[in-house]
Amino acid sequence: VFTLSGGGICALSFGEGEIQQRSWPSPGGSYCGRGYEYIEELALPGHGRQVAQEAVALTKSPPCPQEALDLVLTGSLLASQVHYTLGYRLQLGTLGAVHPRQAPRLRLSSPAVTIHADAALPGGAGSFGFDSEGAKAQSFPLMEKGRIVSFLSGRETAAAVGRFSSGSMRSGSWLNPPVPWMTNIILQPGTCSLSELAGGIERGLMLDTPRSFGVSPSLRGFAAQAELGWMIEDGVITHMVKNPFYRGNSKAFWSGCDAAASVAHQKNLGLMDKGIAVGHLVVPVRIRGVRVGESR
Repeated sequence: VFTLSGGGICALSFGEGEIQQRSWPSPGGSYCGRGYEYIEELALPGHGRQVAQEAVALTKSPPCPQEALDLVLTGSLLASQVHYTLGYRLQLGTLGAVHPRQAPRLRLSSPAVTIHADAALPGGAGSFGFDSEGAKAQSFPLMEKGRIVSFLSGRETAAAVGRFSSGSMRSGSWLNPPVPWMTNIILQPGTCSLSELAGGIERGLMLDTPRSFGVSPSLRGFAAQAELGWMIEDGVITHMVKNPFYRGNSKAFWSGCDAAASVAHQKNLGLMDKGIAVGHLVVPVRIRGVRVGESR
């Protein structure tokens, strides 16, 4: 028996003719395959005051500038970025996913990005013993240094392309047939501290927490709005900006990743998508040259 527990905080503030939102650790909360100790680790009471203060501060903050900036993505915004722009493309049989014939010659990101899937991760939101087809939970690399090495698959989808099932057939309920789906997706850590990521930026933004995130039907393009951004100027985090928005081509976006933070900055988040819990272990990353602006 696997149990999910978790929670979150959301604060809304009205001022200057607009509503601003701040959430912790994500708009829908975060979940884990553990007990009440995970809720205690989220430290919801301790974050409540900070979240409320940031929501109020956002109504008085300047808008996000419209220019090309370097980004530091963190927390649940980064988890969403990995989920929608990389994870979906590695689900064998999903509309818009990469076909295995393309994999040997296709690079989805820079060499700074390595991603593993681990359905047997202790306490992971996407952990299980056996998938919906009875295949045992597995741990394997999906991407190594930007190149695809495996896929999330089931028996039928894998056999159709001459592969073995990766034990990734999942369903949100008995109403829905199982499909190849993400389990626990682990963005492998680098060696930088968060201050080193910011220190390598002349002018940029640190972004956290998605307010909205969408992908194109082909999964090649995306658009995202963060709840808040922090300006980085000459390597120093300076002031808050509101309504930061960015979009682009997924491959081009991830090709701009040149560094990832160390394991000391790793966060374990569990997000719900179509009724299926997916675990995300992420560390902050730095992305170069992204066009940003204010969402209206």
